Amino acid sequence: MPAEAVLAGLFGVSRVTIRAALDTLDELGLIERRQGIGTFVRELSKPEPLTVPMMDLAARNREIVRTTRAHVVEFEFKVAPRHVREHFQAQPDDLFQRTVRIRYMNDWPIMQVTTYIPEAIGRQFGPEDLEGGSLYAILQRFGITFASGEQVVTAAAADPIVAARLNVAIGAPLLKVVRIHFDSGGRPIQHFELLAPPATYELRMPLKDF
Repeated sequence: MPAEAVLAGLFGVSRVTIRAALDTLDELGLIERRQGIGTFVRELSKPEPLTVPMMDLAARNREIVRTTRAHVVEFEFKVAPRHVREHFQAQPDDLFQRTVRIRYMNDWPIMQVTTYIPEAIGRQFGPEDLEGGSLYAILQRFGITFASGEQVVTAAAADPIVAARLNVAIGAPLLKVVRIHFDSGGRPIQHFELLAPPATYELRMPLKDF
């Protein structure tokens, strides 16, 4: 791995922050520090990648819930970032339920999911409802269904916090999926952001003949 000073410059944080992140990775057994040589990522056995369909929302959610479990690491009500508010046409001081969950397959973390939901909906359930379960199923219990959505797939680099949560190196490439889900009336219900190592998560889209 790069030296602490290089990592600090890469992510625009102090060496103290980088050192704390590396300490966490070391405690988790994900890196090996060799005095006088450097820091190395440990080779660990990983599960087969989770492959989900891009076009069928219901099938995608069923497959994720069937094969993984969720653990809530952050849950709060706060003002959303500007790019999230714009999707909801929200006011600058509108509150949203923000939740960050890590999904595991065979006890291996395969993705981080961050969701924003309007406060009026988010106040109807708590983090204990999300622990191990499906937000999609919870919303259905309240009569809220996803009728459509928009999805953008790009890439991102793992920052120190995400790296520790997903057992990857700081700066490792991640698949980034951002979705906006709408109800049958065309109203935005959820802003969804997924970060996952390419080795643990795949999107599959069927193609038809031209």
